[in-house]
Amino acid sequence: MHNVLATFVNGIPEGCYDFCTSNKNSKITDAMKNKTPKPWLLDFVEERLGMLANHEYRQWINGQQPFITFRELQLWRLQLYVQYIWFWNLPDDDDLAMIFNLTKRRSASLASDFIARFRKTAIYPVALRRLYDLITAGTPARRNERNLKGSAKGDVYKIPSARFLNTAQYLMEDLAIEVPGARIATPYLWDKDQYWLWVDERMIDVMKTNKAVQKKLYDMYPVPP
Repeated sequence: MHNVLATFVNGIPEGCYDFCTSNKNSKITDAMKNKTPKPWLLDFVEERLGMLANHEYRQWINGQQPFITFRELQLWRLQLYVQYIWFWNLPDDDDLAMIFNLTKRRSASLASDFIARFRKTAIYPVALRRLYDLITAGTPARRNERNLKGSAKGDVYKIPSARFLNTAQYLMEDLAIEVPGARIATPYLWDKDQYWLWVDERMIDVMKTNKAVQKKLYDMYPVPP
């Protein structure tokens, strides 16, 4: 059980730690956030899982909505976890495999179905803002690195999840429409083991300087309530 709770904790973005309060920890201090390990995150996850289990029993198991497939139940549970535990963050396939007791292939299929349903309404809008924060306020792990598949130059950023690659690629497609003359190279994982993301310097420049495009994208993809 502890391993499963720890896996849930892995999916919580660091920027959301202030909101991970529980009955045992009503306030999250800087000292708590800077200390390792962080048992208060386990308390938060355990409390939220208890609340969601009670909600599931009342909403689904207690005869209110009995005619559903097992896949629909998995997707419904994943939606609750993403919304109420992970703050609209979708963990990597390995973590989903542990939580749902699936093979990595089946967990990837579950994630794909979930993204297909909620990418534009929930997952991408929040991930877009987190990516903007990473690029505009973060410090690259490496600068002026050449694209291994071409001549473009860019910076390399440490990312918390491989899902950020999908977000960066979606954003590149949006920027190609909004700023067609930028000619941005496709982002890719520069180092898969360390989760280092290579981003074209032209894409970085647009993200940092073109506030009109940023506002248009934010308006186009509002965060879920």
